[in-house]
Amino acid sequence: MQKAFITLLIFPLFLSCSSSDDDGTTTADDDQGTTDCTNVVSTFTINLDPSDCNVDLSTNSIYTEVVNAVSDTRTVTFNGIPDHLVGTFPNGGNPNTISEQNDTYEMDLTPSLASTTTSAQGYEFGVLFSGVSIDPFTAEFFIGSGGTNMEWNITTLTTTVNLGLDCNNAHVQPTGKYHYHGTPSAYASDLGVDGTEMVKVGYAADGFPIYYKYGYDDAGTSIIALESGYQLIEGSRPGDGVTAPDGCYDGTYFQDYEYVSGISSLDECNGRFGRTPESNDEYYYVITDNFPSSPLCFSGTPSQDFRF
Repeated sequence: MQKAFITLLIFPLFLSCSSSDDDGTTTADDDQGTTDCTNVVSTFTINLDPSDCNVDLSTNSIYTEVVNAVSDTRTVTFNGIPDHLVGTFPNGGNPNTISEQNDTYEMDLTPSLASTTTSAQGYEFGVLFSGVSIDPFTAEFFIGSGGTNMEWNITTLTTTVNLGLDCNNAHVQPTGKYHYHGTPSAYASDLGVDGTEMVKVGYAADGFPIYYKYGYDDAGTSIIALESGYQLIEGSRPGDGVTAPDGCYDGTYFQDYEYVSGISSLDECNGRFGRTPESNDEYYYVITDNFPSSPLCFSGTPSQDFRF
């Protein structure tokens, strides 16, 4: 599979998986059968085995950049066809077929932190050099006899529901757009990511770079594996099981997690300041192997080109 990658320098609903990856009627089973939530087993799951993907798409992957220093913009064009192996689509959890897209997004070339963070819900979080976007949220919600409650958003990386993810923790929208929800395992394998160096894999919608998993320690001398600061909330959900989910917080919903300050060097957006191969101190995002994998919010100002 060939890939086009060009860099030029010029000087003078509603939610992610928009329109949903299925029919939007996924129902999570919240009947835990007990109120004892002291030994909850998390339903979080992530596929880190690239050998689970064995399909080589016949269409060439496209990712190009146009960098304009005058307008302070980076414009990326990509076709949504990955430059790596994928799983089989359609499959039992995802009825859609990968097809070529034609997307051009503009973002800040020299981004800065905003005064407040912006939720990535309703946005594609960013674009990777593989020619594929990454999208943290889903269009799946709690559905009880009282109807749909959109305040409880079902995660993709959970054993509770089957959304047809492949080894890249990716699947396909009804439009044919292939997109990641977490660690792109086959892509990381092709890049030779082994923990000996930082590997930049793309750019977020606000213009900050995205790295996979590894970064320098606080001293800036050694490469370490980074994890997010999110943990399951302890105890039971406040719902009645009819209008909102009950049962234990187990990772079925994004709302089952909370960010705990101090347990990670990454902030609530899975970002941090630190040394990178391109700077002695810059802000960057990290795709992690633990929840949420794809960052859930922006520390800068996201380009509206990434909005659904």
